Amino acid sequence: MTMTHTLQIEAQHDIYGDLLRDNYSIIHAADLHMPAHLQTAWQRLQSEYPAMPADNFLPGNAAYRFRRYDSFTFFPSTGELTLKPHKTYFQDTDINHVTGGIIRDFAPLTETIASNPFLHELIRFDFARFPADAAMRNGEWRVDVHLIRVVAQTGETGHPTPEGIHRDGAEFVTVHIAELDNVSGGEVSIYDDAKNHLASFTLQNVMDAYLFRDSVLWHGVTPICPRTSQHGVRSILTFDYHYIR
Repeated sequence: MTMTHTLQIEAQHDIYGDLLRDNYSIIHAADLHMPAHLQTAWQRLQSEYPAMPADNFLPGNAAYRFRRYDSFTFFPSTGELTLKPHKTYFQDTDINHVTGGIIRDFAPLTETIASNPFLHELIRFDFARFPADAAMRNGEWRVDVHLIRVVAQTGETGHPTPEGIHRDGAEFVTVHIAELDNVSGGEVSIYDDAKNHLASFTLQNVMDAYLFRDSVLWHGVTPICPRTSQHGVRSILTFDYHYIR
């Protein structure tokens, strides 16, 4: 893709080819390379996770999930990103059977998060790997940005979001691991449009990721639990790419 903005993150993996063939791609942290200033910005972004507010919309008033959410307007042809005014979040029940149909008001991104250069670069990097046509690459997109932290206390489990097999209601979705400590579980499964199982895998390291065409696939993630007597943490940075037609 030709962009006036030069991408600063590189991958030693044919993500585009995976998506073209399978509609999903798994990325290992070791395959990604970025300059030092982006690595520093990524560390700053990670430091925001422990202080995130609670997700107040969990079934049974559970308290294992924390999150922030906002959206950007994105023009891939130039790489331009503009933070949109904060809004509530809604998913239909046909794609989210647990919290679909509920208007949810999550905490917004902090100014520090919203202006983080690594966050912006990762949005551009991910999109550049998608098999989007010329109209899409020259059009306008809304990118929903979710920072989600799941904490499993000793003897308990923490559920991903949303629970079960689901869609996010976007054209493309990317999920990057931001924290991963003392957990088992968190197995990702991918399904085709008829919900036939295609693959299962577990992301093992911070910055491991998977990208997929949400418009034609379904996905789900199993709960996490601690490996030891200490609590376990699995945090993600996820982007939902919505094409503005």
